[in-house]
Amino acid sequence: MTTMYGKRQRQNDNMPPMFDIYRKPMFDDSIRKAEYRTYAPFIKSFNCSDIVEFSINQVDSFFAMSETLLCIKGSLEIHGAGDVKLANNVGAFLFDSCTYSESAREMETVRDPGIVSAVRAMTCYNQEDSNHMVIAGWNYPKDPILNVSDKSFNLQIPLKHIFSIFNDYSMITCGRKTIRLVRARNDNDCLYITEKNVSGTLSTTTAKINITSVELKVKHIFPNDDIKLNLMKSIQKNQPIVIPFRKWELHELSSITKGARHEVWAVKTSTSVERPRFVIVFFQTDKRNLSTADPTLFDNTDVQSIRLSLNGDYWPNERMQLDFAKTDYNEAYFNYTEFYPNYANSTQKRPLLDYSSFKKRALFVIDCSKQEESMKASTVDVKLDIEANIGFPENTKLYCIIIHDCVMEYFPLTEIVKSLN
Repeated sequence: MTTMYGKRQRQNDNMPPMFDIYRKPMFDDSIRKAEYRTYAPFIKSFNCSDIVEFSINQVDSFFAMSETLLCIKGSLEIHGAGDVKLANNVGAFLFDSCTYSESAREMETVRDPGIVSAVRAMTCYNQEDSNHMVIAGWNYPKDPILNVSDKSFNLQIPLKHIFSIFNDYSMITCGRKTIRLVRARNDNDCLYITEKNVSGTLSTTTAKINITSVELKVKHIFPNDDIKLNLMKSIQKNQPIVIPFRKWELHELSSITKGARHEVWAVKTSTSVERPRFVIVFFQTDKRNLSTADPTLFDNTDVQSIRLSLNGDYWPNERMQLDFAKTDYNEAYFNYTEFYPNYANSTQKRPLLDYSSFKKRALFVIDCSKQEESMKASTVDVKLDIEANIGFPENTKLYCIIIHDCVMEYFPLTEIVKSLN
């Protein structure tokens, strides 16, 4: 139980708090019990490209999905003399896509969750958060924990590390739920291999991940009788539950023109209700699907300027003048540090990346949350105008994450889910 003192409990509202000695304590007994319950998937095979699916069918229960954990146990199988480590954010990189559904209606699908969650961590976590997330395989700037003796690992990944909905919507939920995870096609993004010289010859090392178990630990909430009665009355009336959150939608341009210094990318045409609030742009050169590269490194490619165009209106209005070769990227780093206060409506600036680290993990943040009313009544053409000081390297991928509002409506009695967007 937690004791809380507030203005409502004071005997005299005009009395300064330190003199209000006759105030009455209030005990929070709204929850009579909370416990984790373990759910197993339908299959026991966790090989590459397998589909791991969990179903929760207890319609009369309440869940704290924002505190639910995905638990993964496994080990490394290594052949060769090289050093093999788990890549940072290994838990999310184990999957190609993750989908959360309520009453058979898809609420959110995260494509390439390793990349999306890595970008969210670098923009929204501080160092304290990062230290806590070692249980999920995220341990920037250190390596994930691996048992040296038998090369085994044990991960507990909070679902809110993967799904945006559980970051924005922390209320209890009810009804049938499904979580569908598609294993990655290979483990190259999950491992980091450093070859060794053996007798003057560079060794060839291969490794794979063997997953022994995947479980879902769901937090069940049991409210007291009064609260449960009130909730059940609303459910019997089929009173809709509104679920607002912000989607992080990943888009990829698989290859930029080699040697080009200017690129215009028509990312998508979205509806007015899905207009971008923030756009995060980043590059990778020879980083994906290679066990010898770190998939959470983002190349700056010596970008000079990035501008977002929404129906011809530009953010920022003026072109950037960046020069990473001369360590002159103040504007890009400032935009990065300003993201979290604006995104979370907070006064705290808590960047995980310092100025020097940002050069190797360059994330170009564009805040387009303030838009004219005229833009809100039409479709929105999303384009990126990118300039570089030198030609783009070969095998460079361009990514952008569009963050936009999403509002779902759930009718608990009939189990109908509608999108209000």
